[in-house]
Amino acid sequence: MKQIRFYLICALLTSAVIGCQSPTIPRQKGYFKITLPNVHFVLDTTRCGASFEIPVYSTLETVNSSKSGTSCWFNIRFPRFKARLHCTDLPIKNNLEALMIDAQELVFNHDMKASGISRIRVEGVGDDERKTTGVLYHLEGPVATPVQFFVTDSTDNFLRGSLYFDQAINSDSTAPVTERILKDVEHLMSTISWK
Repeated sequence: MKQIRFYLICALLTSAVIGCQSPTIPRQKGYFKITLPNVHFVLDTTRCGASFEIPVYSTLETVNSSKSGTSCWFNIRFPRFKARLHCTDLPIKNNLEALMIDAQELVFNHDMKASGISRIRVEGVGDDERKTTGVLYHLEGPVATPVQFFVTDSTDNFLRGSLYFDQAINSDSTAPVTERILKDVEHLMSTISWK
């Protein structure tokens, strides 16, 4: 009788241990928490003569190439986020409309992949003669470049840029970074001036 009771207790304990375990549930992929730096800006000047404020956690890189012609190429690098804002500074030679159309075509070439494209009109500070205007584009979804822009003084200078990450990205996981850089580019656009 004691032996049967022992086996019965062991069977109940075994079934309780096995039965109390919940089935394995697959978990979604997680992303690392991205800590964004504080916002502080510093004035910087390109070799082309454009001056603007960039975040202190970024650096200005000059791009030397024989292919640039009359344009000036430079990058604003965000090493912490492994991203670059590729910029082209062009002189206006009675071709402002063509430059604006070209910049818009470069944005809307991503229309097939983008789940949405929003525009932000940006005006710079200054008097009417030196006032700058531009458009900042935020491309949502699995696109190669989530941020593009152009800014001009409407008479002599035209600057356009595109943000690229150094590796393939998941737009959901980089959303906080893209939002921060979007605000940084808007600040750059509103503070730009040319010599």
